[in-house]
Amino acid sequence: MAEGKWTVVDILKASSKHADSIQVLLDQLGYRCNTEEVISAIDSSEPNSDLFVAVSRGKVIGFMSLIYFFYFPLQKQNCRITSLVVDEYARGNGVGKRLIDHALEKAKSLSCAQLEVTTSLAREATQAYYERSGFIKSSFRYYLDLGI
Repeated sequence: MAEGKWTVVDILKASSKHADSIQVLLDQLGYRCNTEEVISAIDSSEPNSDLFVAVSRGKVIGFMSLIYFFYFPLQKQNCRITSLVVDEYARGNGVGKRLIDHALEKAKSLSCAQLEVTTSLAREATQAYYERSGFIKSSFRYYLDLGI
């Protein structure tokens, strides 16, 4: 990749016109879905979540989903990054940092006490990236698959 190819990056609220690109990025994360499912998620009227894309030179090169929720132990609102991916060809150029900075701004604008991020235990490089970015590993996440 040419140096500086992705230096001008805009962070935009995702729309259905970004669905094909988001589907490709989800695939890079290992999540299989079709474009119609992505469009449905983008078009849902869920007030406690947002989806953003990183765009450079008209190309979607990253995306991030956020949820906002009341965290009872703190008695405050929190923001969680539930997915963040930069296209494999655009990594290492600060796009992830731009997305995280945008999440920080959004969380602060909503008076959130914390910005959280989740990632798979298998993604050790991603965990290291988040720790270099200032996130603190503080817990394990467990889940039960409900088969739905």
